Amino acid sequence: MGYAYSHLAPSKPVPRRTKDGIVLSIGGHAFVNWPQLPGAPLSPVPMLDGTGTALYNDLVDGQEVEILSWRPKAREGVTYQVRRCSDRSEWWISATYLRRSANGAPEVKAAEA
Repeated sequence: MGYAYSHLAPSKPVPRRTKDGIVLSIGGHAFVNWPQLPGAPLSPVPMLDGTGTALYNDLVDGQEVEILSWRPKAREGVTYQVRRCSDRSEWWISATYLRRSANGAPEVKAAEA
């Protein structure tokens, strides 16, 4: 007794993506994760538009933001639409540049073996 699909190659498990990014809920709050070297002038989070052109922004480490929406991106990972709590300005920012805590160490990826 043969199987209906015995002529097809056996399937292989799909490798799972690692969970290196922070996962945040819409409506929740987070903080900008862009630590600076002590004594260095504050510089904004690096942001690019869809064509790779740098976008002006003034988001700096520790500012509180509200999560408005999110967008999965195959290469870049998840991006979040955020609204800065202090002045209500909105941006799209990579999950890499967000953390859950106001103070303390930025969230770091686990070391790879």
